[in-house]
Amino acid sequence: MIETYGSWVLMVFNLSAMILAGKKLWWSWLVAVVGEVMWTFYGFYTEQYGFFVFGFIFGAVYLRNAYQWRNDRVYEEEVIV
Repeated sequence: MIETYGSWVLMVFNLSAMILAGKKLWWSWLVAVVGEVMWTFYGFYTEQYGFFVFGFIFGAVYLRNAYQWRNDRVYEEEVIV
């Protein structure tokens, strides 16, 4: 069952995170990290280790993006005030 529908559910989850990122919400990257954690478990469970590895790599990139977007937002608020 998870092999059949799991990747579709995870794809929709990650697509939702990307739509939120398009709305310039810094926390959308944290939603994407949760998706990557799920991809990591999916890759391990289905023995598709490429998903396992890219889950860690993409998760790290998404965490970096969240950090940078959050800092940029704080900087913008300081400049405006």
